[in-house]
Amino acid sequence: MTLKRWWLLLLLMSFQARTNGLRINHDDDRRFEKPMGSGGVVRIGHLLPGNPQIAQEPEILRMCAQDMKERKILPRNFTLQVYTMGSCDKFSGVENAAYLHYMKNATIYFGPGCNNEMLVIGRLAPRWNVPIVAHMSGDDILSDRTVFPTLGSVALTSASEMARATLAFLQHNGWDQVGFVRSASQFDRLSVHSLNNLIKRQEIAVNVNTMIEFEPHTSADEIIASGKLKQLKSNARIIVVEMGMDLHHATNFMIAAHRAGMKGDEYVYILPWLAHVNDHYPWESSTVDKQEVKAAFENTIVITAHGYDKKFFDEFTQKYVQATGQLSTHYATLAYMTLYDALVLYGMALKDAFEEQKNYDVHQNGSLIWQKMTNRQFVGVTGQVLMNNKAIRVPSYATYHTANGTLRIVVELEAKLGNDQKCKANPDMCTEHVAHEVIQYYWNSHNGMLPKSVPSCGFTGADCDYTTYFILMGVTLFFLTIIPLSYFLYVKQKERLLYDMTWRIPRDVVRLVEAKSKSEHSLASKSQSSGSFSGSLGSKQNGLIAAKQATSNGVRVAIKRFQQVRNITYPKHELRTLKELKLIENENLNKFYGIAFNQQNEFIVMWILCSRGSLEDILFNDELKLGRNFQVSFAKDVVKALAFLHASPILYHGLLCLQNCLVDSNWTVKLTNFRTEEIISEKLYHNEIRPVLGEGEDENDRLIDRKYIQQAPEVIREIVTRKALPRGGQPQDVYACGMVVYQILYRVEPFHERGKSIAKLMEMIAMSNDDDQLIRPTFPSSMGILQEANGKGVKDKDADTFNLQLLSCIEACWLELPEMRPNIKKVRTIINSNLKSTGKGSLVDQMMKMMEEYTTNLESLVRDRTAMLEEAQKQADRLLNNMLPKSIAEDLKVGKPVLPQLYPCATVLFSDIRGFTRISSTSTPLQIVTFLNDMFSGFDSIISKHDAYKVETIGDAYMIVSGVPKENGNFHAQNIAEIALKMRTFVSNFKLAHRPEELMMVRIGFHSGSVAAGVVGLAAPRYCLFGDTVNMASRMESTGVANKIQISEQAYNLLHCFFPQFVMTERGKIEIKGKGECLTYYLEGKSGK
Repeated sequence: MTLKRWWLLLLLMSFQARTNGLRINHDDDRRFEKPMGSGGVVRIGHLLPGNPQIAQEPEILRMCAQDMKERKILPRNFTLQVYTMGSCDKFSGVENAAYLHYMKNATIYFGPGCNNEMLVIGRLAPRWNVPIVAHMSGDDILSDRTVFPTLGSVALTSASEMARATLAFLQHNGWDQVGFVRSASQFDRLSVHSLNNLIKRQEIAVNVNTMIEFEPHTSADEIIASGKLKQLKSNARIIVVEMGMDLHHATNFMIAAHRAGMKGDEYVYILPWLAHVNDHYPWESSTVDKQEVKAAFENTIVITAHGYDKKFFDEFTQKYVQATGQLSTHYATLAYMTLYDALVLYGMALKDAFEEQKNYDVHQNGSLIWQKMTNRQFVGVTGQVLMNNKAIRVPSYATYHTANGTLRIVVELEAKLGNDQKCKANPDMCTEHVAHEVIQYYWNSHNGMLPKSVPSCGFTGADCDYTTYFILMGVTLFFLTIIPLSYFLYVKQKERLLYDMTWRIPRDVVRLVEAKSKSEHSLASKSQSSGSFSGSLGSKQNGLIAAKQATSNGVRVAIKRFQQVRNITYPKHELRTLKELKLIENENLNKFYGIAFNQQNEFIVMWILCSRGSLEDILFNDELKLGRNFQVSFAKDVVKALAFLHASPILYHGLLCLQNCLVDSNWTVKLTNFRTEEIISEKLYHNEIRPVLGEGEDENDRLIDRKYIQQAPEVIREIVTRKALPRGGQPQDVYACGMVVYQILYRVEPFHERGKSIAKLMEMIAMSNDDDQLIRPTFPSSMGILQEANGKGVKDKDADTFNLQLLSCIEACWLELPEMRPNIKKVRTIINSNLKSTGKGSLVDQMMKMMEEYTTNLESLVRDRTAMLEEAQKQADRLLNNMLPKSIAEDLKVGKPVLPQLYPCATVLFSDIRGFTRISSTSTPLQIVTFLNDMFSGFDSIISKHDAYKVETIGDAYMIVSGVPKENGNFHAQNIAEIALKMRTFVSNFKLAHRPEELMMVRIGFHSGSVAAGVVGLAAPRYCLFGDTVNMASRMESTGVANKIQISEQAYNLLHCFFPQFVMTERGKIEIKGKGECLTYYLEGKSGK
């Protein structure tokens, strides 16, 4: 027999002689449950260490048993009997364990709390076929199931699992070069020892470059004096430090590293924290220099079991105090928590075994119970409890980063069961730790990233050859010197070129041309005339347009001539602009010829002359019949030229208008006068030049010209206030481009329908703002209306309506805010896609063909009659469209039946004029009709800008609907809300012509809901709405308050949910006829307005 067998035999024989002398903490067995009928009796052997801090472990077992009973974890009719005996006192626990087995027939052991006795009892337990669960011991040696086949562990202090978690963190960050610092004594209990064995056993690609040891209580000065820190510095930057089970054991080493200057951001200290012996951090201890220790632990990584989280600790402490009325130490509470989970684990295993065997003696089969403890997981008081195939708990770990004395979780290492195939091939691979980053870029470095395991220049810096850096530094210094010098010379050269003034023309070579040729037109005849439209079109019958022309070196140019008052100099930005003007070339840009100045007291700006004059001369020439293809070509040429300008160094035009769009002999549009008008205006403003005035001309009329009313409002305001043209920009060009395209397509002047003078129009545009109705041109109802001499409108044969997208683009160009206007690329894309030519050949060929067609003119009478018929038909269509929605009118015209239809959701609005009856009683019928016509015309104008339909008016009542007959999703609520706000504003500003002192107020209400709609009547068909929604909307108006917009709860919900920009307030519940009390709201306005 071996020595162990003899020792065991002697031990068993001694039990008979010492039975009466054994000390049992509880006089007899403690029963937590009374047996219910026939059942199993589970005798628990509890080996309690002689540590008074954890003397309440039996009470914890009682708490757990009661909890398992309530949660029905234990099988029915099973009774727990706990025998608590001492341990950890000169191997007393071994003796007591044998006694409990032979004398009390114990079938499960919990404890002891010391490793030396656990190593003995763990070997005895499989011989007795009894499982033993450790809750305080987690040594690596206990995981060997060839020696301890019935041992399980729920301890959070497992060195092997801490090693696996640390390895997972190293691999997560890609660190393959590390150094270890460990205690010189009892290191086999630490995770660093397990980690080293794990790396060697599994051949993991992580190199342990160095491993240094210190005695546990070595002071910081002694550590520095040993010289081992230099060895560590020369071999590692990623350092795993474990001087003991608790974090406090690493304090002296971290102080030594801090004093040795090894605490930079290139060093990463990983501190495994196995056992939480103390309830405070090392830098909170009263026996150390707190600031130094705090600095030493700054920017380190601490890895500890997630079960130590304060959340679990506080919850169990509260539960323990409620159950026992006692307080416990931090260490004791952690021990109680793991003991609690140990008993829960056994209860679950017992239940599974009983359900499988259906035998009340199943608890005596220790190997089966142990097997049921493996490969399972549950949520205990210490969080997730995951048991591997060895019945060892695999804790989830949290990786903390220390900063300013606080710990925050940066990476969670979640424990999970591994792949079954890998587990069968290698039992060590049955579980794994999966890293989840909680915080990124947390490291105290310039970019927040963790350092590499090996510095770029190696651990000692010998891997870097600084010769290359010195060369690069020398080259850099050379270039830092030569580049500024080169740039300085380049700037000086550019300045010299600027001051060379290649665009300057000597006055002697300029010959003014007084006479006009029949074949040549001016550069911009109308732009140089006075503000009168009628006076600027003189001699059109003969095809002659007044022009100012000159010749220079045989080149015919159009000129703008001014009297020079004083010597002229140009700032650098003007010199750069003029230089670029001289260089720029494009088929749709007129060529800038030059400027003559500082000679003969004259200032002359010259551009190459275009033979056919400006677009204004062509478009408004009644004798010249242009087809649609010409309009398309003209519009495309304008936007093409402007797009080129905006992409060039010129950047913008500055004064784009119809007069500055010239037509050459090939009917190609060319922009002219770009940027020079800005320079001329600047010189005029500073009195450097003066205009050359003819007889009867006034200098004040210079800024009253049609070309200025085509400019953006912000430009017109500057012209009106400063009497000078301001610096332009691309948004201003886009606005003017919309004006030019508008005139090309419709062949009408802007604001022609207002019949006001140019000066008055400019004043109106300058004074308008967001609160007033903005002044913009209106689109004619049809295309091709020409003003003949007799004043009649004639329909052009090529006339056609334009695409809505094209018209919307033009309107977008006219937006008040410059930044809201589209760029020229978008405008060009829309115009090119919506304007298509229909003829073949060039514009010259089409012009010749058009002239031939007009000479024949055999069908003119038919065309006239057809035009009259079409006009009458259009008038009938317009009348029908005013009576019915457009879609309904189109169906009726083609003979389609219009069936009643139910619309699931629409919004109906009613409005009523406050005091209308009183006003009617004191006014004549004509005054009432005029008053209602003015007010309802304003309402109609508001509705036309939204997706809504005016149903009818009865007296002063006005009814509107949106979402019918054209459904628009939920936008009907938005449309009606905006209309209501604008109607209220309009009425507030409305003045009665015959009673201007009368304060006008309107009462408005609307409601959203389902509506039925259909056409009623044959002789005078009307589109009518029916349903409760109409009644409810009427009640919203009738119960409302003057100058308030009352809305129903349904309308409020739509606006609040889908259009939160509207401001609404709750009015409260009011009595509604037929509805009872209903909650209503007031629509106050719109945010940002």
